[in-house]
Amino acid sequence: MDLLKELTLKGKLVFVVIHQPSSELFKMFDKLLIIDEGGYLIYKGNPVDSIVYFKTKANFANWNDSECPVCGNVNPDQIFNIIESRILDEYGNVTQTRKISPKEWNDFLENKKEAENEKHEKLQLQKEIPDNPFKIPNKLRQFKVFITRDVISKLNNKQYLIINIFETPLLTFLLSYIVKYYSIDVTNVLGYTLYDNSNLPIYIFMAVIIAIFVGLTVSAEEIIKDRKILKRERFLNLSWSSYLLSKVAILLVLSAIQSFIFVLIGNSIMEIKGMFFEYWIVLFSAWSCANLLGLNISDSFKTAVTIYILIPFLVIPQLILSGIVVPYDKLNPEISSTGTIPFYGEIITARWAYEALAVKQFKDNEFEKQFYPYDKIMSIADYKKNYWLRTLSNKIIDCERYLNNPKKKNVVENNLILLRNEIKKELKENDKFKFDQLNKLYYDSLNSSVISSVNNYFNLLNRYYIKLYNKANLLKDELISQQQQTKEEKYKFILQKKKYTNRALTDFVCNSNSLERIVEYKGHLYQKINPIFHDPESNFIKAHFYAPRKKLFGNYYSTFWLNVIVIWVMNLLFYITLYYRLFRKLINSIPDIFSKKKRF
Repeated sequence: MDLLKELTLKGKLVFVVIHQPSSELFKMFDKLLIIDEGGYLIYKGNPVDSIVYFKTKANFANWNDSECPVCGNVNPDQIFNIIESRILDEYGNVTQTRKISPKEWNDFLENKKEAENEKHEKLQLQKEIPDNPFKIPNKLRQFKVFITRDVISKLNNKQYLIINIFETPLLTFLLSYIVKYYSIDVTNVLGYTLYDNSNLPIYIFMAVIIAIFVGLTVSAEEIIKDRKILKRERFLNLSWSSYLLSKVAILLVLSAIQSFIFVLIGNSIMEIKGMFFEYWIVLFSAWSCANLLGLNISDSFKTAVTIYILIPFLVIPQLILSGIVVPYDKLNPEISSTGTIPFYGEIITARWAYEALAVKQFKDNEFEKQFYPYDKIMSIADYKKNYWLRTLSNKIIDCERYLNNPKKKNVVENNLILLRNEIKKELKENDKFKFDQLNKLYYDSLNSSVISSVNNYFNLLNRYYIKLYNKANLLKDELISQQQQTKEEKYKFILQKKKYTNRALTDFVCNSNSLERIVEYKGHLYQKINPIFHDPESNFIKAHFYAPRKKLFGNYYSTFWLNVIVIWVMNLLFYITLYYRLFRKLINSIPDIFSKKKRF
């Protein structure tokens, strides 16, 4: 019988026909049905209440006693004794006639039903709704209550506090201390300097990855652990936005503190100077993005085990597709782009965060920022005269060589496409020199006169870029000379360079280790050398990796701030998906999709 009772608690309906039940067994029933002779239903209701009911109808003296006042037991047999009680004759002998017939018992039950129905109808006819003492607080009040409850819950969770207090400082110390490299050679009289630490790019990248990893782990259980509470409070119609905002607010505060601690410890050990706020805002942005992503997966899945299995699948793409471990131009050409970052790189938070820090660290440190304008001009001029012009000059030479060779027509036409595209681009960027033979750079129109015009145009550009390079170089040398008038100033200059710049990061952002300086692809030339000095051409953020600035609606903006804004736009999108529970709906719809496919 206990097993049958457990089934009822699980939502099963159990019918039991039993004779002479014990008191304990009798009390286990939820409802009692009694059918008298002739099929008359004479009782339907609570088993224990049936005794009082029958005693009342039979006019018993102790009609309100249903249980033994001493032991609390119920005697189910007395129900049948009352129902089948007999009339006594004038001699006190029991006759075969019942006091109350089955039909009369049935009438009692029907009258009871009618009385209950009338009472129910009267209640339904009441026009005035009784006052409800409960009022749902406004959203701001709910927000405060949710925050208070969550904070108290976290403070009472000692394990949670210990992990969040010590996890970030420990990871920061291990990372920064391990990668703090310097040469132990006797010639190194300065000891550790930022300039010679070849691990700075690794530190920046791992700082971003740690921010994403910790942000995910901290927020991954935030909603799933509240699922029972949310289910219990659902009937109160509380504000979902207030609940989410309370979660987001607490996590953002926690992330701000953790990122502050990370930068404080890590940058101090690595001796990164003058970049505290920049590192903090980028890491805080990445941390926050991971928090919101973690809230999405916390709301979407049913168990914490599933969530923690999923976290590596979210972190690993941040490693592989960030452009650091494997450069974008070294990925499968079918899924990568030559001139810009591929589409999947645009949704990788680690890429935006790392690029912002790498560009800022190189371009705006206290030493380089005074020379960067000159270095940029020199880089552009050097690329144009040594790589771009040389490549195009070779193309026009090939055109002249194969002009009268029909077998090489395809080569000439491809060269002319490249020449038209690149000269057109140059005319748009540099209006100091005119070239009016662009419409003649076609196979049928090409002749020695056109080729001569192209060569003359290239010679003018070559002289222009040589002068441009020399002028910028001269101005830079003058600035350097002004800062090295004395021996002490010269030492201070070298020391400043050692403290603020980094050779390894320079190699990264200038792509110095790549053998490819320029690449021809689909009728265009793409610069591979010195991307940190090359401005992108796209009008809407799209750019090559390590671009110093990016275009938005026709205007150039700093890569650092634009990348930070992009991360916060991603944060906003993650909040929208969380508010409308889009990830949850998508995941819940997957089984339905597969079930439909199986049917067909």
